Amino acid sequence: MFRIALAALLSITFLPNITHANEVNISGSTSVARIMDVLAEEFNRTNPDSFIAVQGVGSTAGLTLLDKGAIEIGMSSRYLTEGEQNEDLTVLPIAFDGLAVVVNNANSIENITREQLYDIYKGNVTNWKSLGGTDQEIAVVTREASSGTRYSFESLLGLTKIVNKRLVSDISSSNLVVNSNSMVKTIVNHNKQAIGFISVGSVDKSVKALQFEGSRPTSNNIALGKYALSRPFLVVYHQETVSDQ
Repeated sequence: MFRIALAALLSITFLPNITHANEVNISGSTSVARIMDVLAEEFNRTNPDSFIAVQGVGSTAGLTLLDKGAIEIGMSSRYLTEGEQNEDLTVLPIAFDGLAVVVNNANSIENITREQLYDIYKGNVTNWKSLGGTDQEIAVVTREASSGTRYSFESLLGLTKIVNKRLVSDISSSNLVVNSNSMVKTIVNHNKQAIGFISVGSVDKSVKALQFEGSRPTSNNIALGKYALSRPFLVVYHQETVSDQ
């Protein structure tokens, strides 16, 4: 993951403004929550009179909670939609993260193209043999509809369509839907035919991250713009609400 002076950025910008609050609730993207958990732990340690509670519930759910006033800060791993944008909102990019395409470690495939990935998630390509692999059916794993990771993945690949003036998913209905990066990894780790996508920051030895269009999902490639499957990590809040606290 490519972080832009992350801890320093957060400590300089909005976190000092909430030191007088008894409790600040931050909810949203499960991917961003991995970063925020670490920052919140440090903040809570150095500010014993305040407490930051972080909950990973998905980008859309977090933005909805923020809109309803149920939380002070939302987290998103995708850009806000037109309907979510509000002139009263402050949107702060805190990092850029890549989306890693992952397969089982036993899979012989090393690289995947944009066209191949598109066709797999559309259901047009269903066998690894079409990609130069074994003659096995592809088990496609995706995230839940409210996931910012899924939204970014589909937007970057053009796996969307307009229905009733709304941008909606256009992937195969046969894809397996799970609700976290860890669930994607678990399934891919146990199923030699599976493919999924997760935050680059969640990649570990349990899965194999493929090259995308010949580029590896590394922090350096993301920072240099060489890895095309990348998206922002955002914190979103009402400036007036945070400052008052």
